[in-house]
Amino acid sequence: MDIKQILDQIDEIIYIADLESYELLYLNRIGRERFGTPAPGVKCYEFLQGEEKPCKFCTNGELSHLQDKRITWVRQHSAAGNLLLHDSVIDYEGRPCRMEVAINVNRYVDELNTAQSDLAAEKKLTSCIENLVMNDDFTAAINSMLNTIIEHYNADRAYIFEFDWEKDVTRNTYEVCREGVTPEIDNLQNLPIAVVAVWVNNFLDGSNKITIIEDVDALKDNPTRRIEYDCLHPQGIKSLITVPIFTNGKLHGFLGVDNPHAHMDAPELLSQVTYIAANELQKRLLTEALTKKSYQDTLTGLNNSLAYDEMLEHLRGKEFPVGVGFLDLNGLKWINDNLGHDMGNKAIHKVCAILEEYFSKNTLYRISGDEFVILWPEVDYQVFMDTAENLRTALSDEGNIAAFGFVWGKEEDTGIAVRKAEKAMQTAQKKFYAANTELKESRPVYLDALLQEFRDSTFIPYLQPLYSILYDRVYGAEVLVRKIDPHGNIHTPVEFIGIMEREHMISMVDFTMLRQACELIQKWKPAWPDLVLNVNFSRNTLMESDFLERIDQILSETVVDPAQLIFEITESSQNIQLESLYSLLDEVKKRGISLAIDDLGTEAACLEMLYLPQISVAKIDKSLINKAEHSDREQLVIRHLIDLCHDLNMRCVAEGIETDNQIELLKKLGCDRLQGYLIGKPMPAADFFHQFGEAALHKK
Repeated sequence: MDIKQILDQIDEIIYIADLESYELLYLNRIGRERFGTPAPGVKCYEFLQGEEKPCKFCTNGELSHLQDKRITWVRQHSAAGNLLLHDSVIDYEGRPCRMEVAINVNRYVDELNTAQSDLAAEKKLTSCIENLVMNDDFTAAINSMLNTIIEHYNADRAYIFEFDWEKDVTRNTYEVCREGVTPEIDNLQNLPIAVVAVWVNNFLDGSNKITIIEDVDALKDNPTRRIEYDCLHPQGIKSLITVPIFTNGKLHGFLGVDNPHAHMDAPELLSQVTYIAANELQKRLLTEALTKKSYQDTLTGLNNSLAYDEMLEHLRGKEFPVGVGFLDLNGLKWINDNLGHDMGNKAIHKVCAILEEYFSKNTLYRISGDEFVILWPEVDYQVFMDTAENLRTALSDEGNIAAFGFVWGKEEDTGIAVRKAEKAMQTAQKKFYAANTELKESRPVYLDALLQEFRDSTFIPYLQPLYSILYDRVYGAEVLVRKIDPHGNIHTPVEFIGIMEREHMISMVDFTMLRQACELIQKWKPAWPDLVLNVNFSRNTLMESDFLERIDQILSETVVDPAQLIFEITESSQNIQLESLYSLLDEVKKRGISLAIDDLGTEAACLEMLYLPQISVAKIDKSLINKAEHSDREQLVIRHLIDLCHDLNMRCVAEGIETDNQIELLKKLGCDRLQGYLIGKPMPAADFFHQFGEAALHKK
């Protein structure tokens, strides 16, 4: 669950503001209901206090100098009432921020006033509330509350159980016992929910019923309750009261007391306390989620630099030995610069996968883009050295994907051990490049292993329908490529086309799509004999020396009618000299294949393609279509483009059609054909035929 979603579920006002600029970055649901939705860039003092400059009582300066970065204070707000404020410094979106939780004390007082209990119970409830909202130590606050419950009910034990619904167990997470009573918390971990199934059903019946067992021994001879007896009796429990704890409308756990000797018939205190306890448990879960988020690298899931710094501080001055490793990913900058960050991320994930094969995740830290550190406290020398050597061998086997250095020993400052490991890494790196001088400035040697994923992937066609205005039907489709990786994930062209072009593998994709388009035409010919498919070709593919020979081979092997194919020539193809392109396209047209120019109108140079007599179809870019809907000038431009194409004996296709108004406008302007999401999104071939194949036949 996203952190914002978690915060929106809390029934207190919570906001996050930049510690330096005071920019209000987030206000949760309760806050938005109270103050409205803040505009981007607004300052916290402007929006929440109506001030023109930072508030006099602002804690930003104080927080910056405090060691534990937390402050709890009280303030009266004209709109929100009496507030108990918890301010803390957190890492949010990569920058230090102040998170403030504002607890409305009046709300708890109101709950107290409406409670139908005697004066003594009200006083005890007040005590519980005070302990929960005023105590920064959550565990201490809960234990204090449980002590109050024991006192009120003259009970042996008070406790909280929390459910783990995924594992179908419940755990005793908090327990307080009367003096002389044996604690049971250690024995009540991962208890099957089936043990308390009757209670759960009682809690979930819609009325939040309290479960009261006046005589545990009476359960012994009840077949449906025997499982409860077998659990309760060995603990010395004669009677009990339990009440459900709900958070966000979901049963979170329950609060209970064992062997109550007073107020057995008046469980109101428990009922009221659970509301407060639920709110505090929710805050604990929030704190745990925020802590995990702030200490976790978002890309890899490993510990981040903040967690690393804290672990170094924790290990400072310790007597026990520590195994330390320093790893630097080779060639990450080259990959990012030449192949894109998506490929760079793949390299990072590859290193992480190797690291996690040999080391526990809690020992691994990503401290920068290409640097990783291993911190393994209290590890045996031989165990660490053997594991580290195995890792180094694995890195080497992967084409020296990373340089690795490691040390083991007792250092007063673990940071010194890290620096020794880093120096060992640098030495190993120098040795490698000294032995392989030709690799230092070229692409990383392990890149071929990463690129193998592309070679092992499956490329399939997605078809986006093309619509004829004259015949009022879908007459064909543009063939768009999708990649299915070895793990079964489907990727769009934006994720891989650039990489494949730079690695000179794009022709494999282009000719694969042509072959599959031809096979679809032949497959559907009995039912759809006049189907037309548009196939895209990149500049790199057009420039290959065997371009025409490979086309001839595919046409011969599939026995397809070339008249059912249109090759789309993209704007990037203009980088080919017009004379060379003229000759190439002339040969394509001689084979009976039609040619289309794509993205007409995006650049002036694109108009030069209209000089080529081989072009029979022009596709007007969606950027012009979007503007024309609200601009007479743009409509005039499009009308002239369409007229020019018609004068040159070319048909026009308008791209990016998303509204009925656009269709009506293009009909008026004389456009021939349409393409866009309103006509149909790119879809698998089978879905395309099912949706449009039979319809096309009926309209012929």
